[in-house]
Amino acid sequence: MTLGTYRTILLAIGDVAVFWVSLVIALFVRYGAAQFGDNFILHILPFGFIFAIWILIFYIAGLYEVRVIARSEQLFKYLAYAMLAGSIIAIALFYFVPAFAITPRTNLVLDIIITFAAMLAWRSVFAFAGRSTDKMRVLLVGSSPDIDELARTIEDYPHLGYIIKARCPEVTPHILELVSDCHIDIVVASKESQTNTVLLQALYEAIHRGIRFVDVSVFYEMILGRIPVSLISKVWFLENIAETEKIFFETSKRGVDIFFAVLLGIPTLILMPLVALAIRLNSTGPIFIRQQRVGRMGKPFTLLKYRTMLALNTDGSAETHGAEWSQEGDRRITAVGKILRGTRIDELPQIWNILRGDLSFVGPRPERPEFVQNLRKNIPYYDMRHLIRPGLSGWAQINPPYYYASHDDTILKLQYDLYYIKNRDLGLDLSIALKTLMVLLSRQGR
Repeated sequence: MTLGTYRTILLAIGDVAVFWVSLVIALFVRYGAAQFGDNFILHILPFGFIFAIWILIFYIAGLYEVRVIARSEQLFKYLAYAMLAGSIIAIALFYFVPAFAITPRTNLVLDIIITFAAMLAWRSVFAFAGRSTDKMRVLLVGSSPDIDELARTIEDYPHLGYIIKARCPEVTPHILELVSDCHIDIVVASKESQTNTVLLQALYEAIHRGIRFVDVSVFYEMILGRIPVSLISKVWFLENIAETEKIFFETSKRGVDIFFAVLLGIPTLILMPLVALAIRLNSTGPIFIRQQRVGRMGKPFTLLKYRTMLALNTDGSAETHGAEWSQEGDRRITAVGKILRGTRIDELPQIWNILRGDLSFVGPRPERPEFVQNLRKNIPYYDMRHLIRPGLSGWAQINPPYYYASHDDTILKLQYDLYYIKNRDLGLDLSIALKTLMVLLSRQGR
């Protein structure tokens, strides 16, 4: 568990404490010391349920992500949105669900006001403490764009709990002196460096100081949540991609996919005539677009979507010069198409692909064969993303930039996809599903 994870857990515990302390203050203000005890007991169960919902909303809103925690200018906005959503749900429960019928209900409004003020103060203090407290001192050995990015991330996000004290483009005979002078806690270097006798001797002599050695690809994954393609080799896949250990997970996941596909299929069918009418009234052409995509083990399948672009060809497609990615402000997108894309309603027909087994709800987004042919030639290990069933949403889709429409973007997406393939489990899938809601609501991506 990383320092950043420990601090996130501490932040969540602090949030829960703020919720309860705010409730105590609200009830004390409302009833005074004489009636406080009896009224607090009455409020424990319903507010305990509300607080659990609020923690979930905070998680979905990204309030436990380092990029939000570390930036005070984003704190007020994210916290305000999360508290607004939580307040609406709480008010709905208190006013319309008999089991939550506590009177006077104005106690909830008072609690919400106090909670927001207290939460803003608590998180501001936490953000300041994260920037000012002592951090693990890191020595980075090696030079590459990925290592440079790793260094920038650690510098930009002090809440991760690390600080770059020194960098060595390569191993030098003076590395032991550097470790000693800078009081290094962690040496981060490539696996190839483990065979360097100078580095090994320096680390061996520094064992009594509690120095920890971490492979740069492992540290990169731990900090950035993705796999650095330029820093791994074929051996990495042999050591980390063990599909036989995922058989139970994949079987369970398929059952979950079928259950939710059937559940969502009913409202999708009800909504279909309205969507079809809107598409037809807005532009001429077919209602659906059928595209070839590359699935598990490289097997092609036909993906179904609502048409969101002008039909420039007889098949309803909008491409006049071969396959191309959609770009920001793409003029081929219709007015209705913008709404369908922004709400992701255009993806709903893919529930049929999930029932067929072509797709899962969570997994790497499938690419078109025309793109894959070029990408597998120019990007190392690209075909490894086809080891598993692709998905409607994935680890890449809930991380910036959310949408990937270039060669460089695809390298970044592959790094996220490899992270998911290595670490996938039901917990990670649930996290992706929940955070996908935030991406949808905030209209990030395309």
